[in-house]
Amino acid sequence: MSRSLKPELVELGSVLRKVRANADVKQKDLASALNVVPSTLSSWEKGTRAMSESMARNIDQALESPGVVHRAWKGAHEAAAVPSWYPEVEQLERMMTELREYQSQVVPGLIQTEDYARAANRDTSPGVSAAELAEMVKARMRRQVILESNPPLIYMVLEATAVTRVIGSRRILSTQLARVLMLMEKRVVRLQVVPPNPGSHPGASGSFRVYSFADKPMVASAEHQQGELLMDDSRKVQACLAVFSAVQAEALSPGQSAEFIRKVKEELDE
Repeated sequence: MSRSLKPELVELGSVLRKVRANADVKQKDLASALNVVPSTLSSWEKGTRAMSESMARNIDQALESPGVVHRAWKGAHEAAAVPSWYPEVEQLERMMTELREYQSQVVPGLIQTEDYARAANRDTSPGVSAAELAEMVKARMRRQVILESNPPLIYMVLEATAVTRVIGSRRILSTQLARVLMLMEKRVVRLQVVPPNPGSHPGASGSFRVYSFADKPMVASAEHQQGELLMDDSRKVQACLAVFSAVQAEALSPGQSAEFIRKVKEELDE
């Protein structure tokens, strides 16, 4: 299970195709007017290739459409600020009865504060505009609604680095750790910290999640540089569960983990 097409480009392509059809212009004729090969225009209409803003304007001019394609381009550009896998993850989180998450680098998005989320997204997505960053943070905050009433069982194992790495500023991290402690105290999340260990261990392959449901098979997801890979292959899911059990066994107890986080916060507040 993975997404190969970006939905925002598919939608833009659909608009382009409809505008061209309404103008009764053949694909090869429009391609010629735009000075591109027909295969390029075809890929735009299928949503498999992105176009520039100037090209969207040129298409409107060639088809004599009053900014229709350009408006669709702007909508797609804004939607692209939110990773294409977010809708899938949001849907999984709304349906799940249990979550197991291992995070090696940062505090998990599901329990991030808004300031921490903004700083973390800025660090991992250099070059994004202020508007795009705002959309990314908004999407992350929206996911947290599942914590408000009758939340699922949530088990998290974090590397010590995820707790001690200063994201944004010492104040931002301190506030974030206060939120983590609050959620632990309310038992919204069962969180454990793996103490600093210079040696290798099972979680060295990277962060991941395993989603459990009441009436459907489990699904796993693994983070990578370009986004998130969703997996429903039972062997891969079981492999993730095995790794989670292994890192959980190396982690501090929930009580010890809370004390570890509390000490880090106290040092930040000095």
